[in-house]
Amino acid sequence: MIGEAQQTRDEVAARPAARLRARPALLDPAFERLRERVSQGALSTAALAVGDADGLIRSDAFTNESRPVSVDKIFFLASVTKPIVATAFMQLVEAGRFGLHQPFAEIEPRMSGGGREKVTPWHVLTHTSGVADHDLASIARKRPDAAALTRLAIDSPLGFEPGTRWSYCSASFYLLTMTIERITGQRYVDYLDEHLLHQLGMQATFDPRRWTKNIVPVQGVGIDSRWRRYLVLRWMAKAALPGGGLFGTLDDLMRFGAAVLRPRQAHHRLIPLKPETITEMGRDQTRGIMGESDGEERPVHFGLGWGKPTLMRDVPGSETVISHGGASGTRLWIDPDAGLVFVFFTNRWSSDRGVETEALRQTYAAMAVDA
Repeated sequence: MIGEAQQTRDEVAARPAARLRARPALLDPAFERLRERVSQGALSTAALAVGDADGLIRSDAFTNESRPVSVDKIFFLASVTKPIVATAFMQLVEAGRFGLHQPFAEIEPRMSGGGREKVTPWHVLTHTSGVADHDLASIARKRPDAAALTRLAIDSPLGFEPGTRWSYCSASFYLLTMTIERITGQRYVDYLDEHLLHQLGMQATFDPRRWTKNIVPVQGVGIDSRWRRYLVLRWMAKAALPGGGLFGTLDDLMRFGAAVLRPRQAHHRLIPLKPETITEMGRDQTRGIMGESDGEERPVHFGLGWGKPTLMRDVPGSETVISHGGASGTRLWIDPDAGLVFVFFTNRWSSDRGVETEALRQTYAAMAVDA
């Protein structure tokens, strides 16, 4: 169970992550090794935060660049945006305002023919919709706004019958934000701020331009000049990519992760989802569905807006783990059985995940001390 519907505070305190809160020095090897890996050049910048349902236990940031880095710097979260938007959308489902298995065609008549009339939020959240993903070359050239990208998601032919296979897709998340706007009458950016981000005291935003001096630039995407970065940031604010456009801090994701572990309260603020809804989001929804993952065709295990990595590869953690990464080197990892929130940032596009995995393994090793 992810929520605390059937759990007492004593049970939560007995989880392995509580050992780290009582003895944070157990994390010394993980943080020292990360510092070494950055100084050796494995990554130019890395930031790590470890916490539990009560929030942050320890965090630090390292760089070998001339520009200093600290734990309060803003990183491009990329696809870690997805579970955050998914959580906001599930508020509507929980309130009975739109069904998880209700076709989008009921509020958008253009979604008809070719199987599009069958696409539901469940398909989007599990990446089984068949909606074609963004053509990144075209997006980079034309820089369309959110309205144009929503129209593309509505009008594009499907690549397969909804629910028959898994194919990772960011573009389809515009169908969720379209629904938020149709149902609530609010811009989805405003809805997300009001009903989730501000509720948890998060600063995460689709438009970080007022904080440009605190943004850690992403390497490997061909944005070398400050002026070019500003132009890209301006476009991203206009596009407000619900599948990967948020910027945020270690603290933002730690607050969100703590709220997932303890849905009704985090840092004395409430996340407006019931524990059973959070639990359903973390359940393996795609068992038996095939898709291409890590370059090979295989069974894929996915929740609602969350990946299930421990069911797909050799990494530490329980079967209840939910996680999401981003192409900018970000990772949010939540292990309900361990009571753990693990946040890892780099600023390298499509970076090797080896350093991240090493930090994760060392975090689990720290929890096992004196177990």
